[in-house]
Amino acid sequence: MARGQVLVGFFGLVGTLVALLYQPVYQRAIVLGFTRPQHSISNIHGVEALKVVPDTIACEDLHHHRPSDLLFTACQDDKTQHFGWFPAVGNYKDPKRVNKGSLTIVDPKTFTSKKLKLKGFKGPLITHGIDVWSSSEDPQTVYIFAINHLPNPLHYDTPTPGSAYPSRHRSQIELFKHEIGSDDAQYLRSIRHPLIRTPNDLVAVSSNQFYVTNDHYYPEGFLRNLEDGLNQQTAAWTDIVHVEISDLNLKDPEAGLEVSKALTGMHNNNGLGVGHPSNPAELVIVDASGGVMHRALRPLDSRKEPTLQRIDSFQLQTTLDNPSYFVDEYATKTNNASGYVLAGLARAGDLSAFDNIEVPQPAVVWHLRQDTKPSNLTIGGWTPHLIFQDEGHFVRTATTAVLLGIDPEKNGGKKQGWLFTTGFLSDKMVASKIDL
Repeated sequence: MARGQVLVGFFGLVGTLVALLYQPVYQRAIVLGFTRPQHSISNIHGVEALKVVPDTIACEDLHHHRPSDLLFTACQDDKTQHFGWFPAVGNYKDPKRVNKGSLTIVDPKTFTSKKLKLKGFKGPLITHGIDVWSSSEDPQTVYIFAINHLPNPLHYDTPTPGSAYPSRHRSQIELFKHEIGSDDAQYLRSIRHPLIRTPNDLVAVSSNQFYVTNDHYYPEGFLRNLEDGLNQQTAAWTDIVHVEISDLNLKDPEAGLEVSKALTGMHNNNGLGVGHPSNPAELVIVDASGGVMHRALRPLDSRKEPTLQRIDSFQLQTTLDNPSYFVDEYATKTNNASGYVLAGLARAGDLSAFDNIEVPQPAVVWHLRQDTKPSNLTIGGWTPHLIFQDEGHFVRTATTAVLLGIDPEKNGGKKQGWLFTTGFLSDKMVASKIDL
């Protein structure tokens, strides 16, 4: 009798553990795309043929500068750059294979691009996340903050490479100043600090202050991959850092900085953005491999510590990357399409073969909006809609997307928008016209 009770108890415990582990493991499989066969992914390209924005190679991030109605992005000049060196995906194969990327402006009305001349800037630019900021008093002056993933000379140039300086990369943020209408951006300075370890994306809150995500605790190897495979409950190891610059003209990248941790205990902090302009305190944080969008609040009072308070989270069904927010200028009482725009990967598990161009990297874009008719996918009053999908050959990865509304009076009364999508492995940015 006692043995039977022990066996019943044992199998009951095993059953309980299986039940507890099944849901989070299955959720990870869904998000990483292991349950989504390549043949099941079809193109969702909007209501007409895609428009291709020329000269936009491997643009990882994209931002809409509302005062000028222009899009700012950071790209590479060589579409194979990331195959040799890109710390953002743990790739350190060839530190000599770096080149000078570019800061690019896209005109969303003409679907054309313009590379800015980087005055005073020397050296490689391995682009990743960026942000732009301008004041309400001078909206024509734009400060551009751009992450730059450089090889660490202290690792590679020592007599015994890597012995004293294990970090292969020495990433930093480059700060530029641009006047709308000009063809150049003036380099101001670089920002580097030990707390900025694995920078991915940033949000500028003034000309001399920004928040930046560290996307991994482990920058490379098995532990980095393990970090990706776990979740908020098991690997909340990353953080967000606040940086204040006391002097924009210092040449020493480590001087004149006040840096502090703004939020800790997060999994795979990746994309960072803002919410509706009416709520300047809101920041949007993305757990990339977890497929989770978090919302947080920052203090607007400069006398308070610049810490962030996470308020809620939304689980989506794919990995996610850099977020943006769509403001529906043509909202009606029955249709307000304002909401979060979230790009991601349909089969993130295939990213291990990112440097094999024969392997597709399917791209998706979600639109998280408050619908009058919720569905079974609705989360806290917000419903995700799949508004773009590519099977991964024409648009190879999607790391960010920006949605701009079209005036119905100039569009035959139709409520539609232009969705600009790009990715760090894509050799082009595309624009798709979608129904809203």
